[in-house]
Amino acid sequence: MEKNYFESYKFNHPKSLNLNEDITKLKCEKMDDTYIRGKQVEGIIGGPPCIGFSTVGNRRPDDPRNMLVFFFIKWVEHFKPSFFVMENVKGILTMGKGQVVEKIKKMYNDIGYKCKTQVLLAAEYGVPQLRERVFFIGTKDNRIQNLKIKKTNHENSLPPFLKVKDAFSDILDITPLNKSNRKKLELDYNELPKTKYQEFLRKNSDKLYDHVAPDHSEKVIERIAHIEQGQNHASLPKRFQLKGGYPNIYGRLHLDKPADTITGNCGCVSAPGRFIHPTQDRAISIREAARLQSFPDDYWFFGSMRDRYKQIGNAVPPLLAKAIAKAIRKVIK
Repeated sequence: MEKNYFESYKFNHPKSLNLNEDITKLKCEKMDDTYIRGKQVEGIIGGPPCIGFSTVGNRRPDDPRNMLVFFFIKWVEHFKPSFFVMENVKGILTMGKGQVVEKIKKMYNDIGYKCKTQVLLAAEYGVPQLRERVFFIGTKDNRIQNLKIKKTNHENSLPPFLKVKDAFSDILDITPLNKSNRKKLELDYNELPKTKYQEFLRKNSDKLYDHVAPDHSEKVIERIAHIEQGQNHASLPKRFQLKGGYPNIYGRLHLDKPADTITGNCGCVSAPGRFIHPTQDRAISIREAARLQSFPDDYWFFGSMRDRYKQIGNAVPPLLAKAIAKAIRKVIK
């Protein structure tokens, strides 16, 4: 449905077939006849929009956006893949006192799939972020019970959890582009990589792309300037505090800690979360958000700034996805 998200995926994965279609209108039979043409579908992977399941929303079980989960299940039933992976927010686990999860598992069981749910912390898979998400993973038989998603944060002599400075230290002092000069697409790196994580991020990139941050009013900048690393709105002097809103807004990242969850609103300092740059008085840039999600520096995003932040914040971190993929390959080979 989102044209810009589609353009981003198509650009970064040019060899794949990409359809900018509505899953509620795209018929499985048409996919079979036009694109699949008798081939075996190995896996179906996705993250049906889960706004209604989020702990931030009103969590209505009848929210129409939740119904896309069931369209996903219909695709699994039709194509009969060897496995499926479905990602969602942790809030789904307590929806309807656990009845939503049980209903989803039963629907998979009714179409011949065993389903396992697992909550994974991105920081345990080489991502500098304390992001938890739930994954529904299934196979046609009991092989799913053998699935072990190995934690990778201890591999390659990495520290237990990567910190913000592990992602940022090589670009920490680079001033990002903004509204007045963002037509310029790239900036030069001014330092060599300082961590193995940065070497991974920069492996295929010789320029810094998408290092663009929003402009702030003088009042917002003054408010940000009174917030230390690791603090948020609650730490402000009373004259700078807002009267309403969430208590955890205006959060500043701490260089020596992993980031909190990067959300689709990560370009907004007044959104719930921790999205202020650790040392500069501004929101994190698009590229900095991408680095906290483990997107390599050569991964491009399209659309408005808001679109690009949302694409990054709503994504499953690539390094976490890789760990899941490796684990599934072991059980289905």
